[in-house]
Amino acid sequence: MSSAQTILIGVAVVGITVFGFMRSGENEYAEQVAALDSPEAKAALVIFKQLSQSTNALAEVISPKVNPMVQQRLLRSANQLQTAGSVELTSAYWTGDYLKIQIQAAEKSHWFTLEQAADDGLKLLGVQE
Repeated sequence: MSSAQTILIGVAVVGITVFGFMRSGENEYAEQVAALDSPEAKAALVIFKQLSQSTNALAEVISPKVNPMVQQRLLRSANQLQTAGSVELTSAYWTGDYLKIQIQAAEKSHWFTLEQAADDGLKLLGVQE
């Protein structure tokens, strides 16, 4: 076996090991599926139903950590939820201390990131469209 093949095999083994570690329970940031009927998922759905009724609710559920650019993106997504009229929770999972929620509104899907607040509520941190 040539040295190039040995290096390639070594890189492949290391890559597979790292991928396995990232998906294992030992990694605190590995995705941990949350049931759609879990208390956190239900609380998140309440937030998004409020946002689909009025964007004024955004001020109450946004984290103080969020910078102005992210606030604008959250406002734009809240407007899209409002024009869609109805929202549906399609996916939820924990990654570390953050809850990632997928919301289907009309034809568009949004991924929101939330954090557990000090008052046991959830606060919005960001969105991906």
